Amino acid sequence: MIGDIPDLRLPGPCWINREADFDEAQKLLEQSKTIGLEELIRGFFRSREGWDEKRVELRTRQIMGARLRLRGDVDGWLSHFISPSGIFLDLGCGAGTLLAAAAGKGFSGAGIDVSLSWLVIAQKMVQEAGGKPILAAAMAESIPLSNDTLCGVVSLDVIEHVGNQSKYIDEIHRVIRPGGGIALTTPNRFSLTAEPHVFVWGVGWLPRSLQKKYVMWRSGQQYEYTSLLSMRETRRMLRKYQDLEFKIVPGEVSQEEISRFPPRRALFARMYNRLLNFSLLRRAFLAIGPFFLVIGRKSG
Repeated sequence: MIGDIPDLRLPGPCWINREADFDEAQKLLEQSKTIGLEELIRGFFRSREGWDEKRVELRTRQIMGARLRLRGDVDGWLSHFISPSGIFLDLGCGAGTLLAAAAGKGFSGAGIDVSLSWLVIAQKMVQEAGGKPILAAAMAESIPLSNDTLCGVVSLDVIEHVGNQSKYIDEIHRVIRPGGGIALTTPNRFSLTAEPHVFVWGVGWLPRSLQKKYVMWRSGQQYEYTSLLSMRETRRMLRKYQDLEFKIVPGEVSQEEISRFPPRRALFARMYNRLLNFSLLRRAFLAIGPFFLVIGRKSG
């Protein structure tokens, strides 16, 4: 337990060192009592090994700006999954940006993440938005909730990082009540753009057994606990649930993100968004676009 945040993580492979994460969370909790949210986030990133000040500032601005960007998503495509009549789960909530955006709109959400350090930041993020933090450290493959509990589960850019992707989907399906919804996003394995975590081209086109070596060769970076899915792989994983109606659609790049791009990249992003209006091209972008959305509902 860190403050009001229970540690419900089960043993198993994980991308973080749990002992180090617990110690860091304790330090962040003490710091959160005396410093503001932005400085707390900045200090968190400054403790990352090998991070220079430019990268720290970039990621801090991204986290702080995400609350504003996600308000549009709460009013838009996520409005079907975030209901005023129940609590939704943000699975892999990270810094709590979606929970804060929802709280600012008067909605209640709970957050689960494998990192206690992120949850300490999420707690402060939600409090500053006027919400009540409901948070727990747990594994996405073992959600500590009863069957048929939630009106919706939202999980943004998480499935590519879990150790057992099939079990992750099983757990989401289990905790959603009949009539509840699922909203997922994930980068596309076969995107024509660079892999978004290591910024290396062509990673997803290689057999998975070669991806780590390729990333290390091209960039000198580790490529652990990241396994991007294609649209076909994702669809195959979801088809086994007979009571789940779902669709997979290409994702649109938000205006908030485009505003942070360099001019040439911003131009291509705007062009991509416009091309999504054409049905034939939308189908093509499902195969080779930068990311896609999964939108589903459990029948009752």
